[in-house]
Formats: sequence, structure tokens, C-alpha cells
Amino acid sequence: MGSDREGEQFPAFRDDPEEQAVLWAISLREYPEDATLQQHFRAWLDADAGHRRAWAEMRYVYERVGDVEPAYAARSGRGQVRWPAARGAARGARAWRSVTIMAGCALCLGLLLAPAASLRWQADHRSGVAEVQQVMLADGSMVQLAPQSAIAVDYSAGRRDIRLLKGEAFFSVTPNPQRPFRVLGARTRVTVLGTAFDVREADDDAQASFIGVEHGRVRVASTHGGRTLLTGGQSAAVTLSGKISQQAMPAAQVAAWRARQIIIQDEPVTDAIERLRPWFGGMIVTRGKGLAQQRLTGIFNASDPVEALRGMARAYGGRVTVIGGWLIIYSQD
Repeated sequence: MGSDREGEQFPAFRDDPEEQAVLWAISLREYPEDATLQQHFRAWLDADAGHRRAWAEMRYVYERVGDVEPAYAARSGRGQVRWPAARGAARGARAWRSVTIMAGCALCLGLLLAPAASLRWQADHRSGVAEVQQVMLADGSMVQLAPQSAIAVDYSAGRRDIRLLKGEAFFSVTPNPQRPFRVLGARTRVTVLGTAFDVREADDDAQASFIGVEHGRVRVASTHGGRTLLTGGQSAAVTLSGKISQQAMPAAQVAAWRARQIIIQDEPVTDAIERLRPWFGGMIVTRGKGLAQQRLTGIFNASDPVEALRGMARAYGGRVTVIGGWLIIYSQD
């Protein structure tokens, strides 16, 4: 990216197409009236298929974070952008600071769009990014929260209710037939007498809520009236419509995230990526309509989300682009 005209110096990381695309996006917005740099941009774009792919990804990210589309896409070459010669080295430093600001803005936007403030008010216990938190309840029952999960505790004389507000949690319950223990989610109600089990709340309408039992018995009821009984080594998925699908599941695989493993069994790639999001502190953007239809099976290390995604891409076809350590783009080939 760039030229040597009039002694202009470009950043040292200019050999990376993805970072070049970020810098072009910044400059096209800051200097929309410079024909010389606009000409250099078109030359860069036409020079390599990798440049065009990186620019397409950059535009896609702009659209996802709600930013204004880069000027060149709207002006079709009529606008101009400038890297003033007198500002050479300082301009490169300012550009990289702008990249950092863009990263911060994207992350802040994600926080604003998420119900974080409401969650803080409702939750009695919350976990952070890549954090597995253990909570001892008043009756001796134990809860382990998966990353970016939250619960609210409601104990009274006749009941023990836990609301799973977000994410996933594993419960080891102290038996007390006089005070049933229930886990309440948006779609499900899980009632137990004494057991160890995992519950995962769905993040969106397309996903299913999940219950897996390590040992003991639980009764699962959907908000639409469906019911089933699960014992150790069984699991169930509950869809938005209330349909309950039951299947066998090795007890050792229940809540494998406690060992920082993500086990995927014939699930869409998009669902697997959703399972990794709580382990990454930045943004993960997916590209490709076919990802939701592509099925995936494997065991992935949640402690290293970037390598886990690269493993998915190598095995099932895809491309992982990492920008600045805060943005991952998973593209379908």
C-alpha cells in the first residue's frame, strides 16, 4: 500500500493485505477529495486478488459495525484521498492510532447492543471473557459458570430457583426433596432432586437450548408444554418452537468447557463459532451464506479461539483473518 512519492513513508506493517485494507478505509474517509491517492488505491486494488478479498472483508466489517461505508465504494473513483508528504511518518502513526480507535469503537458498539447493563442489575453471579467461575450456593449446591454467563438466585422456604440469564452453567445439586431445585431459562424449566447437569441458553432464535446430564435425573419442560425425562448420559435440545430432541451423550462430554474444550458433533459451523465467542475478547465476524448448512464434528481448544477457528477452516474449508488481535473474520472459501 502506498508509494515513495515525495519521500512519503508508510507503516512498517504495510505488507499485510488485511492491515492495508484497514488503512485504506481510514484514509478514504479522512481525505475524500485527493485524486492522487485515489489512483494509488485503485492500482493497489487491481494488483492482486488478495487485495480485493481483503477490501471486501473490510467493507463487510464496516457494514456489520454500523459504520459509514468507505468513500471509494460510494464515489466509484470520483473522490480523492491524500497522504500529505509533509506529514509522512507521523501520518502512519496516526493511521495506526485510528485503527486502534476503530477497534475500540467496534467493541463498544458490541457492548451497547448487548443487554449488558440489564444483566448487571439482574445477575447475582456473572463470568467474564474466557473465565470459568465456580459458585457455592447457600444449600451447598455448586454452580460452574461458562465464560460470559450469568445467573440469578431465588431461594425461599419451598423452592430453589436459578434463572439462567445468559450463557451456560453446570450444576452439582445437593438433594432436598422438600425444596425442588429448578433451572429456569427462556425456553426451558429443568427440575431435579439430586444430580449433576449442564444447561446452555440459546443466544438467538436459530439455535437450540441444551441440557446434558452427567449423572442423576432431571425433568425438562419447554415453555410450550413439551416434557421429557433425562438420566445420566442423555441430553436434549429445545428449539424456539418448543420441540425437544433427546439423544445419548457420553457423561464425560457433559460440560466439556470446564476443561476448556468445545466438542462439536454434526453441528453447523455457525453454531460452533457461536460456542467460541465467549472465549474471545473481541469480535468474530462470519462471511458466507453456506456456513449455516455446513456440518462440523470435532474437539477444539477453547483457550485458543484463533487456532480453533483455523482448525475448523483447515478441515472444512474456510479462511480465517485476524486484524489487530481484536477482530476475527471467518470466511467461506
